[in-house]
Amino acid sequence: MLVVNKKIMSFVTNYPIVIPFIVILAAEVVKVCVDYFRKRSKVRFFNYGGMPSGHSAFVSALVVVVAYREGIDSTLFMIAAAFALIVMYDAINLRSESGKHAKILNKLSPEAKLEESIGHTKLEVIGGAVFGAVIAFVLLMV
Repeated sequence: MLVVNKKIMSFVTNYPIVIPFIVILAAEVVKVCVDYFRKRSKVRFFNYGGMPSGHSAFVSALVVVVAYREGIDSTLFMIAAAFALIVMYDAINLRSESGKHAKILNKLSPEAKLEESIGHTKLEVIGGAVFGAVIAFVLLMV
């Protein structure tokens, strides 16, 4: 039992893992608030689309944490940065195209009810990336 508790505590206190998860939760709270004040609508957590992008916030926080711990000249930093760029590209382009297809399919077949707001705008992705980097940096300095 003690070994399991040690492993759980090791995971929970491992800031390179914990900080990105704190950041994505904070981004989702901000997203719900922004959506409520913009549209006066209640949205659920981890909804696709919206400002800021939780995915971008998560990966940018991961990049900041890896840069802090391993240095910007490390292989791990390069991998994290490439991963972040792929996720952000996907959020803007690929998932956005899926949303466009869903709109057309919903018009053709109203009973389908496919999710239309799947992707992010460039501003939402940039906002998420900046949000994630700033919050991660602040958490590292605490």
